[in-house]
Amino acid sequence: MALRVFPSSYRCDCGHESHFSDSTIRELEQKSRQKRRLLLDSAEEEHGIEFELGRAAVVICPRLGRCKITGIA
Repeated sequence: MALRVFPSSYRCDCGHESHFSDSTIRELEQKSRQKRRLLLDSAEEEHGIEFELGRAAVVICPRLGRCKITGIA
């Protein structure tokens, strides 16, 4: 179960954490109200966060695939 680590980080089911600035997350939440958006981290095993309908919905893991964000830590 992927989690949002409030306010601007995300934890994948594989244990990887992606950290972003608060302003980046707010901007993607706003932009995703009209169109699905993808935010990639800069880690060696790059993970993506998919935003849809104004919120982060999925962590895209290179090993596990799409992991739905189901809660807040």
